[in-house]
Amino acid sequence: MIERLKKLLKQEQVDSYKILQTKKESFQLFFVHTKVETVRCADSSNIEVEVYIKHDDALGDASFVIYPTQSDEEILLKIRQAKEKAMSISNQPYKLVSESTGSYENEKLISGKSLKEVAFELADAIFEVKGNEGSALNATEIFINKKQSRVVNSDGVDKSSISYTGMIETIPTFNKKDESVETYAQRNFNTYNRKELQEYISSLLKEVEARANATKITLDPKLDVTIKAEEIETVLNVYLRQLNYASLYTKSNVLKKGDKIQTSKDADLLTISACGNVKGCSNSAYFDEDGSEYNEQVLIKDGEVVNFFGGNRYSQYVNEKNTGNLRIIKLNTGKLEKKDLVNDTYLECLQFSGIQSDLLNDYIGGEVRLAILHKDGKEIPVTGFSISGKLSDALNSIKLSKEVATEPNYCGPKFVLLKNLTIL
Repeated sequence: MIERLKKLLKQEQVDSYKILQTKKESFQLFFVHTKVETVRCADSSNIEVEVYIKHDDALGDASFVIYPTQSDEEILLKIRQAKEKAMSISNQPYKLVSESTGSYENEKLISGKSLKEVAFELADAIFEVKGNEGSALNATEIFINKKQSRVVNSDGVDKSSISYTGMIETIPTFNKKDESVETYAQRNFNTYNRKELQEYISSLLKEVEARANATKITLDPKLDVTIKAEEIETVLNVYLRQLNYASLYTKSNVLKKGDKIQTSKDADLLTISACGNVKGCSNSAYFDEDGSEYNEQVLIKDGEVVNFFGGNRYSQYVNEKNTGNLRIIKLNTGKLEKKDLVNDTYLECLQFSGIQSDLLNDYIGGEVRLAILHKDGKEIPVTGFSISGKLSDALNSIKLSKEVATEPNYCGPKFVLLKNLTIL
């Protein structure tokens, strides 16, 4: 298909182009309680083409999607339409990634096993976990995926990769005499450990039971709080949006090299990196959509901004190194463990309706659906409150956990402790 595309692009005198081909195989299991109801195999293929046209000292671009079933005439029409559209786009000129080839493959979730065998292995591990009476998984969906990506361009790039990922969607349920409470959870991963998976499922069953028993009570407005990896990633994303070449080029960034995001010696100093391939992170890759190799870039070291990052186009605009369009945040760990907090009074935030951070307005906050109040040796499930405060104050009090967790785009402390926030 790619050779066919090259021929058609040449026929239409398109000298600069990029082709991104994606193929995906997926084996899927759908359970109601512990009984498998549906088994599905899915295959998909997609090709995106981007053409580049020089005009009036500018560079225009336009993209379109094609499918193998389309005829040459249909593809030629799309090429012509893209050329016409590109003539109306005026970007500052830049060069495509050039003369770069390679083939990569991540490890399988379980070596030597097919997608089907891996899916049933995960199901066996999941349903082996038993919660307290009244708790169960009402529905579970398991997706085991193999993704093949290939990037080809007119300047000699031809890179391909194979990656394996899994996704589990579950609806944990807790049944009481007068009501039934459900929550939703999704986990994406590119490595498999049976014990870790079972600990995750066990935690979901405990959480839904806590949610069913949670109450609204008056809370001390100055309690310390802990937040989990998913929320940490959301909070730190503000720095990925700020410390990239695109923001630098458009002058929309409020941070510059040398700025300190922490000024207190009482906090664990943050070292934040942008990465491309991290074990456990399901959005890991070896190169970006332009064919640029991923190169890890330390953005903030010990609380101080030291670098920006970005891909091929904007790296040329700001005359910096092309790191690739990195997508994964890596945060350094600390020394804090749950046992260190056993005698403390604090709120362990487990479920948010959403958490926000805003660098410009120096804000962090969100509505908490479920938390555990740790007080006087007791663990009390609570709900119906929000946290709010200054982002700078929170970072100047932050303590990082020793234990590591991964999300699709995050690797770092499993939880962090924050002070100087207000409980509303």
